[in-house]
Amino acid sequence: MITSNRNVASRWAKGQNARNHNNVFRTDGDSLFSYNLKIGFTTLEGRKVLLDYTARTGNFRSMTTSGKHISPARQFADEVVNPSILQNTDHGDATPF
Repeated sequence: MITSNRNVASRWAKGQNARNHNNVFRTDGDSLFSYNLKIGFTTLEGRKVLLDYTARTGNFRSMTTSGKHISPARQFADEVVNPSILQNTDHGDATPF
């Protein structure tokens, strides 16, 4: 389904697939991607976890990722975490715990 950025985030929260008009913000219902960067995932318990790739966490990637993808997804996530917590773990690729 092609839709707005806000609706991509909403459909991720509902476990549904979606993508924006240029396919750079997309979800398969489990994972959420900004370009090819996984910015969200679903835990085994079904919780939606957003990885905060913004300047405030020291993990800034791009203005689009921070402002147009992370921002609308924030309101639909069950938890927002600093992506650096996954570094040097078996989950460094942001796979569910």
